Amino acid sequence: MICYLEDDAGQQWGNAKEDTGLTNETVKNKGTKNNLPLRLNILFVTVFLAFSILIARLGYVQIVDGQHYKSLVQGSHSKTAQIDSARGKIVDTNGTVLADNNGESSVVYIRHIGIDGYKSLDIAKKLSQLMTMDQTAIKKITIHDKKEYFVLTHYKKLQSAYNAYLTKKEQASLQGNANKEYNVLLNRIPNNKLTGYSQKDIQIIAIMHELNQASNLAPHIVKKGLTKEELARVGESLSEFNGMIMTDVASSRAYTNGHPFYLGSMGDIPAGMINNYLAKGYSRNDQVGISNLEEKYESFLRGVPTTLTFQTKKGIPSGAPRIKEGRRGYDIQLTVDSRLQNQVNKILETNIKSVRSLGGNGQNTEAYAVVMNPKTGGILAIGGKKYNPSTGKFSDVASGAVNSQFQMGSAVKGATLLTGFQYHAVPSVFNDMPIHYKGGGKFTSWEAGGFSGLTPETALEHSSNVFMAKVVSNMAGIALLPAGGHYEARGTVGPEFQQAFRNLRAGYSQFGLGTMTGIDLTNEGTGYEGPSPDTFGLIHQFAIGQYDTYTPLEMVQYISTIANGGYRMQPHLLDSVHEPGNDAKQLGPTIYTYKPRVLNTINNTQQQIKTIQKGLYLVVHAAQGTGHVILGAPGNSKYKIVAKTGTAQIDRNDLSLYNETLVSYAPYDNPQIAVAVVVPRVRTGHQNQQIALDIYKEYDKLYHYTSQK
Repeated sequence: MICYLEDDAGQQWGNAKEDTGLTNETVKNKGTKNNLPLRLNILFVTVFLAFSILIARLGYVQIVDGQHYKSLVQGSHSKTAQIDSARGKIVDTNGTVLADNNGESSVVYIRHIGIDGYKSLDIAKKLSQLMTMDQTAIKKITIHDKKEYFVLTHYKKLQSAYNAYLTKKEQASLQGNANKEYNVLLNRIPNNKLTGYSQKDIQIIAIMHELNQASNLAPHIVKKGLTKEELARVGESLSEFNGMIMTDVASSRAYTNGHPFYLGSMGDIPAGMINNYLAKGYSRNDQVGISNLEEKYESFLRGVPTTLTFQTKKGIPSGAPRIKEGRRGYDIQLTVDSRLQNQVNKILETNIKSVRSLGGNGQNTEAYAVVMNPKTGGILAIGGKKYNPSTGKFSDVASGAVNSQFQMGSAVKGATLLTGFQYHAVPSVFNDMPIHYKGGGKFTSWEAGGFSGLTPETALEHSSNVFMAKVVSNMAGIALLPAGGHYEARGTVGPEFQQAFRNLRAGYSQFGLGTMTGIDLTNEGTGYEGPSPDTFGLIHQFAIGQYDTYTPLEMVQYISTIANGGYRMQPHLLDSVHEPGNDAKQLGPTIYTYKPRVLNTINNTQQQIKTIQKGLYLVVHAAQGTGHVILGAPGNSKYKIVAKTGTAQIDRNDLSLYNETLVSYAPYDNPQIAVAVVVPRVRTGHQNQQIALDIYKEYDKLYHYTSQK
């Protein structure tokens, strides 16, 4: 028979040895002699093919997979660590730095595998001779740190400490659980053993506290802000630490022009996000953006870390690392003009003081304003100030312009009319008279006598409540029947009524009211939606902005949609992203530019939009317009402002208390800027108009729009 053996490559080859399975009798067979060369040929061909396959495979491994296996081999002899590079800057539209980095000389500890308490103690002792820890570091020392120092300095071997404080039985029961055994040991150390530490001891303990915070090969800053002398001493002694101690420039975030809320803040990686960040190459103790722009654009702002590669012996890093320098993060430029932002803040403070000086306005303590480019959605400024009567000081509450919600009153009437146009519900002419409800109560405009012959434009000019009620009544199937100087409201609260309510709310959302604006911040409010109304009075209140609530940011998006001809633009703070430049005063090459985004267009014709634009013009420039008092006063017409004012009653038991609001844009023939203002809880005054006017004046000082043709 033929016996087949396997070689190392798994190939079979034959060793021809005949066995007849009978006796040793010679068998004379002519065919046997003739078959032997054939079998040898087969054997040689098989061996040749086997070696050819083996050689081809070895060639493939060497040529194609060689780098892969080389990397695996090298990886088994090296370990890497990373040190974060400086973060990118945040600058305003003019290049003014808003967020930068303070660089401080620092000592960095890179914990190697296998470092125990005694080795850490040796490192701490050496460092204590080279630098001094400050009081902030000393205050971090815990009882645990002092007990550990006691054990390490009083017992040359840890086992001796276990023998002193744990019984043999306890040690046996804790065998295999080293961490628990060690914690039991430290708990047994009495506090009276922890007294009498010298200043030298305290310095060593403070350094050990920092060393113990480090994970294996994860760089940890032991001290920031080294003096020149300390930096020199540590630098001269680096060879004594076997690559575990380095000097570096540690950067900390610095906000150089105040700290507007939209910049966000830095902090530890949130616990729920740690795995996501680790997967992206972060270390557990890295600082990251945790809110607003710092978080939103973390991927741009974070630098490329410096990589340290250590050669290892038996898996343990040895010697100084090979260093691959990283790169500072990209810089981001905003649409915000910090000059205008600073003026908006001052304007709000001045006007809060003014409104509080008027009788009955003691409940007002705050005001908000948002300034946006209506064509691009670029945010120019976001302001919010709150006055503390007890201290006489102001605090910044600008985040309320994005997250706080208010009843806005008549300022929403432009959206009411444009939604009404979509359902063919806007009368061409209508007389404003009080509306009486069947069960009692009535609904009127601010002018008790009403207005006759109102068009959609003049309804805005006079801020007619009844005209808006007529629009939503037509949508809801409510008849307003003339009855001797007033209307009688008749109809049912049925499916048509409920559908009209949903349609009006959906119409408002086309402008951004009651929905996310899409601003590039990590949080924004959407206002409050009241329950579905069950009376005529409530749906009429809804039509004049006294039912749902909205944010000031939503209001500026809404008026911008009217200003630009029907496009709801996504508000944004980011303008562009840049590589780090060689000149600290100049931005580097642009790698990304934000493109304005249209979220939706409103379902109206251009003629309908122009009708509303004309009405908003009359609010300011017609003698009877509700915005004429301040915005249209002599000398102010050059600012070409169009607006809609609002006064929302906010307390059913105190109808003289209201929110004062305003939406506006300018110039009316080529809008560049839109402004929304909210002044909560006032009884008298026109601070909504004054705040807006002051902002337009400051904008004109910066951009000279009134002198442009």
